[in-house]
Parts: sequence; structure tokens; C-alpha cells
Amino acid sequence: MLNDILYAVRSLKKHPGFTTVAVFTLALGIGANTAIFSVVNAVLFRPIPAASLDQLVVIREDLPGLNLLNAQLAPAEVVDLANRTDVFPAVTGFLTSDRTLSGYGEPARLETAATVGDFRGVFGVEPHLGRLYDASHSIEGPFDVAVVSYGLWQQLGGGDSSFVGSTIRLDDVAHVVVGVLPRGFRYPRDVQVWVPFAYTDAWKEPQRRGTLIMTTVARVGPGLSDAHVAAALDAEAARWKELYYPGAEIGKLLHATDFVAYLAGPLRTILLVLLGAVAFVLLIAAANVASLQLVRVAGRSRELAVRTAIGAGRVQIVRQLLAEALLLAAAGGAVGLWLGSLSLDLLEGWAPAQQMYLSDIPLDGTVLAFTALAALVSAVGFGVVPALRAAGVPPLDAMRESGRGESAGVKRHRLLRASVALQLGLALLLVLGSGLMVRTLAQLLGADPGFVPENVTTAQVSVAGATYDTPAKRLAFFDAVMERLRALPGVDAAALVWGLPFSGQGDSSPFDIPGRPARPGEPERHAEARMVSPGYFRAMGVPLLRGADFDGSEQPGSPFVAVIDETFAKQFFPDQDPVGREITGYFGDPATIIGVAGRVDHREVGDRPKAIAYYSYRHQPWLGWRSLVVRSELPVGAVTELMRTAVADIDPNVPVYDVQTMAGRIERSLGPRRLAMLALGAFAVLSALLASLGVYGVMRYTTSQRTHEIGIRMAVGARPRDVLGLVIRQGLAATTVGLVGGFLAALALTRLMAGMLFGVSPHDPATFVAATVLLAAIAVLATYLPARRATLVDPVEALRTE
Repeated sequence: MLNDILYAVRSLKKHPGFTTVAVFTLALGIGANTAIFSVVNAVLFRPIPAASLDQLVVIREDLPGLNLLNAQLAPAEVVDLANRTDVFPAVTGFLTSDRTLSGYGEPARLETAATVGDFRGVFGVEPHLGRLYDASHSIEGPFDVAVVSYGLWQQLGGGDSSFVGSTIRLDDVAHVVVGVLPRGFRYPRDVQVWVPFAYTDAWKEPQRRGTLIMTTVARVGPGLSDAHVAAALDAEAARWKELYYPGAEIGKLLHATDFVAYLAGPLRTILLVLLGAVAFVLLIAAANVASLQLVRVAGRSRELAVRTAIGAGRVQIVRQLLAEALLLAAAGGAVGLWLGSLSLDLLEGWAPAQQMYLSDIPLDGTVLAFTALAALVSAVGFGVVPALRAAGVPPLDAMRESGRGESAGVKRHRLLRASVALQLGLALLLVLGSGLMVRTLAQLLGADPGFVPENVTTAQVSVAGATYDTPAKRLAFFDAVMERLRALPGVDAAALVWGLPFSGQGDSSPFDIPGRPARPGEPERHAEARMVSPGYFRAMGVPLLRGADFDGSEQPGSPFVAVIDETFAKQFFPDQDPVGREITGYFGDPATIIGVAGRVDHREVGDRPKAIAYYSYRHQPWLGWRSLVVRSELPVGAVTELMRTAVADIDPNVPVYDVQTMAGRIERSLGPRRLAMLALGAFAVLSALLASLGVYGVMRYTTSQRTHEIGIRMAVGARPRDVLGLVIRQGLAATTVGLVGGFLAALALTRLMAGMLFGVSPHDPATFVAATVLLAAIAVLATYLPARRATLVDPVEALRTE
């Protein structure tokens, strides 16, 4: 085998042009696969360093009677599930929130997670330093302990082990650091501090079971099936209904979702589609190199015939050619690994990737093994057929083929044309997928979110601790900030909101319409709730369709008022003017509807409309954090400084954080689809380039093999245009087969993209026609160039050469 490898090295060194093209072609295919698989591995296979991820599930609940689906659980429900140790050996629930860290320079906002249950047991995580608090802390206390992330330990403690046992202040409350989590553990995402959730007696009251605030993760017992888990959840939901909701028609249902799939969210479908797409790129690259190998083997037919004549067996010939293929694949894999690493570096610097938690993706052992496997499969894919083809030709026939034209290598030419058809068909699939995503993004960017995002800057502000321990103090702070902001030059409008669109904030609650009870069997009424200040609709550019805006007269203790959106009005007041009517629910007392605002997208552009009720922020004074909304034509940096100054003038210890434009928030929501578009677009360009080179190379080779035939045709009177038409027709036959096959395959495969599309059908005629015409034009051009060259053949020289 060593002799075969040494001979292969010498052979490839003699043909540097072929070697370079083959290695680079394989490197493109393998590099693209390495990059995408690295992301898939980090998101779908090993998103966090936890034990037995396949045993983890996220438990959510549906309340059909309230038209509330896929909701979180109440703390008491998490505790109930934690007692089902026959099904779940460990259960944890957590509530994430921002808290102000003080005592380490300027106050900063940290994402924290308050946990109930056995967090350690669920994730099987061991601390890097110290210990983790156990499940009893959230029930019995103490509640003032904390576990910090590895990064925060490095930032605050400088990596000193004595940091364990020190005190940090969160929202002006002292917490003792008892442990440091290991490097790389980042769940929940962005959380830097974990503390026990204070599950006091107040949370055990039946009415608090409607406070659905906790994400719940459970570890399923060994050997338990999905059906067993579902049955246990059904039984628990039925028990809750009997104990706490007798006679109510809320229809509480529990369901479990695979933890990794839940964590990946919309990226799961997108990454699986990209993984399939990038496999097509590798197939195209392998087919391209196989074509080059067939051509090269044909050129070596005399050499191989001589070797066979002097005693080399068929196995030896195959082994020799496969050694060359393996060397090419190894070199292509090495270069591809470098290209994949470079692609990941570029991805890390892409802001939407950071928002989707696609930064810091490692090239670990799993990825290296995948790259090696991709290189090996490629070697087999493009090496076996040429090797078997060369070894199967008798020496005498090989000697004849080396000096003959078209008639000598009919089988070889069929294989080459099949390679062309395969490459074009796969390239068409990728171009179609890219075209559908481009049209989707265009539709999303052109969609109306219900407000005017241009010139709107937003930020988060939060107050807590002894300084703001009463609702009156909190209201006074926010009122003073608003007064200062609105007085600043360059500020067109400013407002406060809890439940900012595209921020992940929001709340929802059931409500009633006095005098119009729900009919028997009708779902209970339910709507999103938002708390806003006067001027919010103007600041956001939300049209006020009827009635009036909040005017500032709303105060704690004054009658409740509300502005509803048009979805709310159409759904619950379809045949009457809602202004002046009352709704009851969020505050317990009736709220009079004073206006109707336009519909607004809150989670993503074009999401399913849901009824929204806006209330005055003054009627919810206990909430300590709000979003600032400022409309101004000043640069974003200048607006940010204005917001920081306005807050600092009132209290320099209150941080302003999460500063983003509304356009940026919308852009962030489009991140997964933009990733799909860019990746599919890159694959489409790459596949079209490889396919065009494949068509050109095959047509140039087959045309050169017909030099003698073309010379005869021209000698007996054939005109250049006749030769041009002959060669182009030959190329178009393979092109047609490939495009038709790709078109038919696309009709089935593009359905897999349906969940990624918006405003465009998976079988969009315009995209299908445009992609097919584009690939056909590329193929015609790649065929025309060799055909044009064939018309320049001198009949005398062609016959003399023969």
C-alpha cells in the first residue's frame, strides 16, 4: 500500500493543474459541510455540557378554554411535578429576570435565574468551585445564596477561588456566592447568576396557580416511553383540575417537548434544511472531481494498458487509482477544515449570529471526525467509478481508445453526461431554495409591523431596592425621566412601555365583558396586556383609529381605562363601537375602553394577530422596570446619550441597558431566516459555479475527442454553424435531463421549507421559472464555449493529427 501511495504522490505532482483544481473543488464542498455540521453539532447535538440530554424534556401547558397555548407553568405546578419521582427523578423550574449588580464599579444589569426544584439533578452539572444550592433552598431558604457563571467569576473575582464565600448585591439585596458553574455551561442563555426562587406560602395559594411564569425542565426516568410520560402528565393535569378548578372549562393540558428541540426553536428546521443543502454541495463537488478523474483516466489509458500488459492485475490498478483519490480527498479535507474554520470565524462576527447564540462554536472531536468521514466518502464517491472503469478495459481496447475519438469511449462519455445532469439537478435545487428564501425575506422586510420603526430608539431601565421600595417612589422616578426626555432638544416623542414589541416582553390574562358572558362551550376571553405611558402610540408610530389616547390623568386609585387594538375590537366587538364599553380582568375592576389602536406585530413580523389591551402604566406602579421609547432624527449614539443623561440626572445608580433601535429589534427577529437565505445563497452560487465548470469541462473533453469526426464533417462541407449546433445539442441533452430531474425533485423537497417561508408558496411559479432559466443559461454558456472552439478546427490539421 505504501508503494501505491508513493506512486500516487508522484503521479499527482506531475499534473499540478488537475491536482489543484480537484483539491480546491473538494475543499469547497467539505469546508461548507464542516461549517454547517459544526453549527448543527453545537445547536442540535450538544447545546450545553449536560449529562444524557436525550432524557430531558420541557413541560408546557395548554389552556384551550382561555385560548392560551404552550404556556409556562406556575411555581406550585413545578413543585407538584417534582413530587412525581416515579416519572421524573429531577424537575426544575426557573424564572429569568434582569437585576442590578452593585458594588463593582458602575451598576450593571445581569440576567439572573431564580430556580425551584433540583436544578443540579436535572442537568447533571458539577460546580467548578464551591457547591450548588439544593432543592430545599427554594422552599426552606436561605434565599440569599447565589451561584455564578464561570465568566462572571473571572470578571468579578479575577479567577480567585476566594471569591466563593464573598457577597454580591443584586437589586440592593446581599447574596452569598456559594459556587461557580463550569466553563461552557450557559443555560438559561445569557444567565450569569442563579439564585433560589423564594417559594413562600403565598405561592401555594390556589389563585397563584394562574401565574404561569416558569420554564420547566424535567429528567425522565430511565426506560420510560413517551407514552408513559404523556399518561403521567394527563393524570397530573386531571388531578389539578379536580382540586383547583372544579366546574371550570379551562381545559388544562400538559405536554412534554424534547429539550434540545425546544432549545433550538426555529433554528432546528433551518439547520436541518441547510445540512441537506450542504450535502448536495458535496455531491456536486464529488461529481465534478469524478468527471475530472474520468477524463484523466482516459488520458492515461495507454499507461494503464502497458501496466496491465506487464502483469499488473485489476485489483492493483483499482488500488492505485483509489490511492490517488484518497490523497486528493485528504488534501481537500485538510483545506476544507481550514475553510470551515474560517467560515465559523466570519459567523462569530455576524451580529445576528450572536443574537441566535451561534458564536463561539468549537471545532471539536466530533466535527473533526465528521470532516474525516466526509473526505473518505468523497474519495469513494469520485474514485470508485473511474477506477473500476479503467481496470475493466482490456489492454488492447485501451490502446485503441488512446488514439480514437468519439466511438472509442461511448460508455465513458455517458458517465460524463450523467455527471453533468446530476450536478445541474442538484444545483437547481439549491438555487430554488435560495430564491424562495430571498423572496421570503423581501416579503418580511416589506411587511407592515403596525408601527413606524424608523428613528425609534429603545432601552431598558429598572429600579429596585430600598431606594424604590414603594410604588409611589417608582412612579416618581419614571415620571421625572419622561419629563426630562420630552424636554430635550431633538426628541420628537418619548414614552414608557412594559411589553415592547420584538423584545420578548409581554403578559396576558383572561377578561370578561360585563353584560356579555361567554356562551356555553365558547372559550373564555383572553388578551395580551401592555402597560404604556401617554404618548406611546405617537412615539411608536401606531395609528389611533378611534377614540382617545391616555392623557396623564390616570393615577393610582383612579378609574381604570384601556385602549384596545383593532384585533381585539374585531374579535370581541365585531358589530359595535367598543369605545365607552368596559372589560374586566387584568386589574379585577372594570376598565373603560377609551380608544382603538392599530394592530401591531409583537413577536415577529407577520405573526398571528392576537388581541391586545393597553393599560396605563400608572395603574401598575409596582412594576420596577420599563422600556424607554424615543422617536428622534438624531443619530442613535446621540439618542442613547440623551437617555443615559436623563436617567443619570435622576439617579446615577440606575443603569440604562439593552439599547437598540426598533429597526434593529425587527432585524433580530429575522435572524434565523436571514441565516437560511445567506447560507442557501452561498451554496447556490457555489453549486452553480461548480456545475458550470463541470459542464464546461465535460463538453470541452468530449468535443476534443471528436476532433477527427469534426474535421471530416467540415472537410465534406459542414459549416461552422452546423458543428456549433451539433455540439450544443449534445450538451443540451444532458442539461435538459438534469434540469427536469432537479425540477421534479424540487416539487417534493421544497415542501420541507414551508415553515421557513412567509408570503410565498414552496412551489412559487416565478421562483421555479427564474431558477430554471438561470441554470439553463449557465449551462448553455458553458456548452457554447467548447462548441465555439470546435468550429475553429482546421480539417487538414485534424486529419493529419489522426
